[in-house]
Amino acid sequence: MEALSIITSISVLLLLGIVSSVLCKKFKIPDVLVLILIGAVLGFVQYHGHSLFEFPVLFLAAISILALALIIFDSSVMLRFRNLDVYSWKALKLVLIFSLLVFIIFSAIAHFALGISVWLSVLFAVIIAGTSPEVVMPILSGRKGLALNVLKLESVFNAPLSIVLPFVVIDLMQGAPSGAVPEFIGLAVPFFTQLVASIGSGIFVGIILFKLTQKRYSPIYSPLAVIVAAMITYVLSENLGGHGVIAVATLGVFFGNVYLKQNKLGLFSVDSVLTKALMIFVFILVGITVKIPLSVDFFVTSIVLFGAYLLIRFIAVSLCFRELDFRTNLFMSLVCPKGISTAVVVFILAIHNLPGALYFVPGVSIVLDFTLMFILLSVIVSSIVALHYKNSIGD
Repeated sequence: MEALSIITSISVLLLLGIVSSVLCKKFKIPDVLVLILIGAVLGFVQYHGHSLFEFPVLFLAAISILALALIIFDSSVMLRFRNLDVYSWKALKLVLIFSLLVFIIFSAIAHFALGISVWLSVLFAVIIAGTSPEVVMPILSGRKGLALNVLKLESVFNAPLSIVLPFVVIDLMQGAPSGAVPEFIGLAVPFFTQLVASIGSGIFVGIILFKLTQKRYSPIYSPLAVIVAAMITYVLSENLGGHGVIAVATLGVFFGNVYLKQNKLGLFSVDSVLTKALMIFVFILVGITVKIPLSVDFFVTSIVLFGAYLLIRFIAVSLCFRELDFRTNLFMSLVCPKGISTAVVVFILAIHNLPGALYFVPGVSIVLDFTLMFILLSVIVSSIVALHYKNSIGD
């Protein structure tokens, strides 16, 4: 009976998500916003004193790991070094400067504004550093230009980082002495060992996958082999004492730069059936799982923090693109929506944040609440700015 209940819940949520995504695509509205709001509404609906949609923690943990493995592979496989050009280096420069400013300045602001530990502030900063401009690209369909090209390339570079870095920070948090400044020299050896195991697992599986798919390509079984390889890489690395996220990222970078010059990896992209279904499911589950406080103080604090975040981004953009006018820099600063990379990190931390769990971090709930608000605010602001930009330059 429980299995039937789970299947029913999955079917209903996917149906709602698919219908919503189709309507959003028709009206060129970011489906991320609608899917999370649907989940948030459903999260407050109760039946006989229980949530209307409840799933076993073990099932949610498995889904979160599967989504994490596929999304990190999908984002890291786009890092093709042979395709780097002048715009790519500019985008990479923006990623490095913006990330550095967010880590230093925003984490300090969050530390004092929210009264959380330095580690939690850094975790908050690394989670929100990533951007996913593809969220609002339906609004800007058919538009081209330097700003849009840089934003797309920025997402390619920062998406893997926005998934990998939060788990690296958590590992450092768990290994650091409680209540003291972390002894990084003492942490260096186990971290380096973990890094070697992770990279080694990714390259090992990547070589096997390359050999399997190099000579004979199948439009059905080759993408399936890629999906299985991402899952095996994650599991292998974790069992060897490495980090599954870093291992899958390594697999993606290795595979994207070595495999198939003919770009047959296009069949495995964010538009694939399995990945799209996971994206819809994750966005809705994030809204259901993370219940943000419905208080004025929370919303005001969120808006103030998000304003500080945008100001930091404007400074970074202005430093990187001094040759551009104020309007273009402002556009690039405000169009910084959060997407599946940020959502999947929030989801996996929310599911695994139980005492004794793999990624248990005391006090992380407040970070997840504000991160979810950042996702919503960033999509809303980016959509408004994108729509204004589209109307201002005409058809």
